[in-house]
Amino acid sequence: MTFSPPEMTAPLIERPPARRWPAVLGYVLMLLVLPIGFALGGEANSFASTGILYIPFVLLALLAYWGLAHDAAKILAVLWWLGLLGLAGLGVTSFTLLASSGIDPNALSNGGGLDGVNWGIIGGIVGISAIGLLLGIGALLPPVRRMASRVLPLDPDSFVHGMALALVVSLSLILLAPLIVTGLPPLLSDAFMQMAESTGALDAQSNLLATVYVLVWTVPLAILAVGYGVRRDFIASLRRLGFVRPTLQQVAIGLMVAVVLVFAASYLDKAIGLLWEALGWPRTDGEAFSKLIAFAFTPIGAIVLGISAGLGEELGVRGVLQPRLGILLSNLLFASLHALQYGWDGVLVVFLLGAVFGVLRNRTNTTTSAIAHGFYDFLLVMMAIYGISI
Repeated sequence: MTFSPPEMTAPLIERPPARRWPAVLGYVLMLLVLPIGFALGGEANSFASTGILYIPFVLLALLAYWGLAHDAAKILAVLWWLGLLGLAGLGVTSFTLLASSGIDPNALSNGGGLDGVNWGIIGGIVGISAIGLLLGIGALLPPVRRMASRVLPLDPDSFVHGMALALVVSLSLILLAPLIVTGLPPLLSDAFMQMAESTGALDAQSNLLATVYVLVWTVPLAILAVGYGVRRDFIASLRRLGFVRPTLQQVAIGLMVAVVLVFAASYLDKAIGLLWEALGWPRTDGEAFSKLIAFAFTPIGAIVLGISAGLGEELGVRGVLQPRLGILLSNLLFASLHALQYGWDGVLVVFLLGAVFGVLRNRTNTTTSAIAHGFYDFLLVMMAIYGISI
């Protein structure tokens, strides 16, 4: 069995789409969903709340594409990027303080709670975020982009590629900051788990629906993020993402890769565990992690998680980013996105798995890597449900 030839990425200079109104309609609907969802409340509010986490990044991509023709849009894109980094840094800092019992949300609501703030955590995260900001600013400089283009498949003269590079470098470091500073993933901390249990944040139905919402948002936003309606038409956008119909051979390859990775990851996890224990480093709390994803511990949950994580994450990382930033750098963001719920041992495993998916995407397409990723996650959950271990 052989791989098909790697899919060629779209040319750097393309003719604008003939019809822009479908994309304009998409942006209008995207923005209308937010106020309508918040006004209706309930699940509509939850759906809108999920979207608000992703829409700002698509708007950044839109501004970057406009910046190819308008200098004012370049300035707006940079300011928007700085605003996103500020919000991300503030959110990560606040979340880490809550998770480490460094701040009392109930006391804050009553006008107090700052007496017990852990300023060391704040200083550490702010410092790391500042480094990420400086690296991101450096990525926007033409000389830096030219040097980066020697090892990355980006166009050093493209403002869009420069913004993508700046965003990935800076955001990855911000997301890794809590793990760097505290050594522990915030989502698995005792304080967070107690807070989540008391507030119902671990409710199975709500989390399962939230997983579906992520997928519903990710697919259209990924299409918009690669310039649909601005630089490409719909079909060209799908080709740019690598989101194409796979051959039967590619489907088989994706399924087989998933099965092989289940066995490989099991032994890799054991080997890393032995190394971590020998070095005295803390491992990811498996019991707390199981509580965090308990909503998926049903056959339906396994299917939903597999489709959402497989398709959603692959479109975003391997579809949008990898063709321009390469396997390693895009995979850095992929691993950092998991740093809130994994310790360093888990992040390392995720990075290595992501590298495999990245190679698979390069040799086939994003659809095939999504099949492998989704089936891998599905198998892991089903094995956990039925107590199967390797």
